[in-house]
Formats: sequence, structure tokens, C-alpha cells
Amino acid sequence: MKRRLERFWQRWGDAVRFTLWGLAVGLVCFLLYKVAVRSSTTHMEPLSAGERDSLMTVAVPRGMSDTLVKYDAFEVHFNSQQGIANCAAYEFVINELNGTAERDGSFLPDTGVKGCPMPADYAGSGFDRGHLVPAGDLKWNTDAMRQSFLLTNVCPMHKALNGGGWAKLEEKVREWTKRDSALLVFSGPVVSEGDTTLTGGRVKVPSAYFKVIMAPCVRPRRAIAFIYPNGHSGGRLRQYAVSVNEVERRTGLDFFPTLSQDEQQRLETPVNLDAWTN
Repeated sequence: MKRRLERFWQRWGDAVRFTLWGLAVGLVCFLLYKVAVRSSTTHMEPLSAGERDSLMTVAVPRGMSDTLVKYDAFEVHFNSQQGIANCAAYEFVINELNGTAERDGSFLPDTGVKGCPMPADYAGSGFDRGHLVPAGDLKWNTDAMRQSFLLTNVCPMHKALNGGGWAKLEEKVREWTKRDSALLVFSGPVVSEGDTTLTGGRVKVPSAYFKVIMAPCVRPRRAIAFIYPNGHSGGRLRQYAVSVNEVERRTGLDFFPTLSQDEQQRLETPVNLDAWTN
């Protein structure tokens, strides 16, 4: 046995040592890279209220019906002519990931908002009442959870989307919030010419939905966007990733208008999903 080992090392010893050395160097380089990326990008200081409000500003094109409604944990740009929001936005921070508030599933109108639909508008439509701001992100506060069921925060959503790709994207947002400490999240419909309405004509049925996400507490800041057709949504996340500019082009909305033009260009032009998934 000893002679066999000696012959083996005489023949293969250099190759084995070289392979082990290469693996060790590769592992060290990988660990150093992960540490460098984390230390160079993560910035854990929370946003001030003023910074948050500035970054959550959404500019709506002239002529578009828009009423800004502020709730305890989110805000809605409501379109009274279409019976749905132009956009809903919220800040999601790491200490809001858990909570005990229960969802009761009672969808109610916000009677103080002109054009807000009634539950009867959705009855028998075949569409889900799809949340823009997810109830699952508001378990930390009972009032916020209840407000998420107001019909200003709801749009007609195909069941396959609501329980499929949209739900998976919401779960990704939770994962990214845990990693990055805070996110700003904007969700809304992509309304196209020829889109139908629910029976009665008061509520528009969008052909697609968008989500724009910014990580404001990392350096450098980063943003990504997604557009999902209002129907079956199989496939990988990458299939639906788009630039923020593409969402702006299709909706007319302007995200992050308080930032400099250079910063907007840097955030809104690329589709760098790898920066989020790696």
C-alpha cells in the first residue's frame, strides 16, 4: 500500500497540489469579493422623513386625473376617472417584516375619495381584487393592514397573476428589504388604449401592472422595475424586468423627479437585475 501511495504521488502529486491550491485561492477570492461588495454598497442609516417623502414623489402628467391620498403606511395617487390608482407607494423597512396583524379580507370603499369604487363593482367580475401595496407587508400595524383593503389600493387583477408572478415578486421585495434594510416600492397599473372596464364601466381593467423598486440606503443607490401582463405570468423574474424609464414611457409617470438629472439617468436607464439577485 505504501509503495502504491508513493507511486501515486510521484505521478499525480503535482496535479493534486495544484488543484487544491487553485480551489483554496478561488475560495479566498470569492469570500473577499462578497465582503468587499457588502461593505462597499450597504449603508444602514435610515432615511429621514424628509428624504423619504422627497424620494417617494411621483410626478403625474398634466391632464391625468390624480388625487394624492395619504394613509398611515402608504400613499395612493388615485385616478377618479378610471376607478383605480395611478400608483401606490410605500417605504418598507426591515423592522416591518414581521407582525401579528391579521387580514380580515373585507374590501371597503374610501368614501372620502371621489370615484372610489364600491365592492359591488367587482362582484361577479372574475377578477381578483389585487392589492397594490401588499397586505402582507403591513402585518406590523393593524390600522395599516385595514387600510390596505380600501378599494383605492385595489385594482382588477387576473387570478393567475395575483397568485402567481405578482405574489412571487412581492416575496422578492421582502427578501431584498431584509438584505438592504429599506426599500421604496411603487406599484400600479399600465393602462393601454382599448383596455376594458368592469361591468358598469366605473373601473378600468389594466392590461399590465408595474412595480418600481429603489434601495435608498445602499451606496450607490440602485433601482429596478418590472412589468407583468395582467394574465398568466409563468417564467423567471428576469423575463419581466425592465428599466424605470420603460415604466415611465408606458404610464406617463415620472419617478424620483427631485433627484438630479444625472442621478435619474443612472438609476432609471439600466436593467441591472444581477445587482438585486446576487
